[in-house]
Amino acid sequence: MASGDPVPSIPEAAATGEIAALYADIRETLGVPLVNLIWRNLATIPGALDWAWNTLKPLYEDGSIQAEARALRIGLSLPDVAPLPPVTLADAGLSGADLTMIGTILDSYERSNPLNLVAIGALLVLLQGKSDMAAAVAPAEHVAESPVSGNLPSLLSLDEMAPETADLARAVNALGARGRTHIMVSMPRHLAHWPAYLGLYRSVLSPLDEDGRLAAGIDAVIADGRSRGAVLASRLGAVSELHGASRAATVATLEDFYENAIARMIPVVGLLKKAMASS
Repeated sequence: MASGDPVPSIPEAAATGEIAALYADIRETLGVPLVNLIWRNLATIPGALDWAWNTLKPLYEDGSIQAEARALRIGLSLPDVAPLPPVTLADAGLSGADLTMIGTILDSYERSNPLNLVAIGALLVLLQGKSDMAAAVAPAEHVAESPVSGNLPSLLSLDEMAPETADLARAVNALGARGRTHIMVSMPRHLAHWPAYLGLYRSVLSPLDEDGRLAAGIDAVIADGRSRGAVLASRLGAVSELHGASRAATVATLEDFYENAIARMIPVVGLLKKAMASS
């Protein structure tokens, strides 16, 4: 695909009309300078993006999604990770400006992934039936957070990368995926502007992937996100229906992204930020 996305999508640059307006609202509401792949994919399913976003919007407006996402994010239990000292980053050829942009990329995904996870959890409860998981967690308190500012670099396709960089992007995409690598998540494609950083990303997380600690963190996020999604779904009143093929396609894509993309990237981003803390 021209966008380089691994699933059907409408790229941000190609969005027009109602889709462009929804994308703008998503960026503003989430407080990040990007529209994540799950929304770009839903935009290709007739009626799905409009249904999903307008169903969730009241929970964004009252701060419920932000509260549950923040609680999930700050409740992460992350294993120890080898730090990346400033000298290591400098030896990799990463300048102060490079590190600032890499930090903005990590901040953007750190903010957006938990928001998307708990929101998708709520949509899945609506589409698949009510859940009793809401009792598993207490409703979180909303704390306002400043938006992540700055423009992100272009989202590179694998074909636009040097072969060795594309191999690194595939390698880091496989971390925590447990063989389910059919979704190439977007963050490595943003970070591919700095191949040396992709190499450090792999070196930091590979030991945790190999010994199962990363998988354990991902499983904990999956369970917590399901519970928080159930809490959110219980707060929704009457919502419009999504029917037929669009409903089936939406359930399939939400489940796939929830399990195989978004949940695994939440610990990954947290660990990368932890490794970068000393720099």
